[in-house]
Amino acid sequence: MPAQMIRVKIKFFAYFRELFGAREKELAVEKGATLAEILRRIAESPEQEKEIFSEGNIKPQVVIMINGSVVPAEALNTRRLDDHSVVAVFPMMGGG
Repeated sequence: MPAQMIRVKIKFFAYFRELFGAREKELAVEKGATLAEILRRIAESPEQEKEIFSEGNIKPQVVIMINGSVVPAEALNTRRLDDHSVVAVFPMMGGG
């Protein structure tokens, strides 16, 4: 039986727009895919992967949100997405 697919939208902010060459991408992924799996799929080049991941984990300066809510780094491997979820990827904003 083929896996059920869902659609998710990934939105890029700040320098991630230049890095990924887009404001957003839409992906069809298997239902039950985790956020970490989806982020690995969008990192298509070593440079993109290096900007998001460090030693297999999301870098602390990368902020990931699903439908407007920040996802803590420790939840990335367990957080599953629903059909039409919107994932935002942006750098931690420095204050000053």
